[in-house]
Amino acid sequence: MRTLKELLPKKQHSPLKGIDEKTIFHIAKRILVEEYGVRGGENIIPSFYKDKKLFLSPRSSLWASEIYLTRVHLAERMNAVLGSEEIKEIKITQQM
Repeated sequence: MRTLKELLPKKQHSPLKGIDEKTIFHIAKRILVEEYGVRGGENIIPSFYKDKKLFLSPRSSLWASEIYLTRVHLAERMNAVLGSEEIKEIKITQQM
């Protein structure tokens, strides 16, 4: 008798395919909470990801300046967790 693991298709991670937006947002949120605590996780929201650019929406100018000053460090940490250079740039957008 075959096990369920043998019957299910094997998931292969291809670096050419890339990583989906939900995964990027999850990792970004996790890194933001690690860097800035729960308060930072609540006030900085990943809003959009396209062409290896991650757009973050801070709730105030204080958080916007904090992201701006540490955007390179944040991108490096997120890429380290993802295992590839999925985020080349972090942009700041206004929250609506």
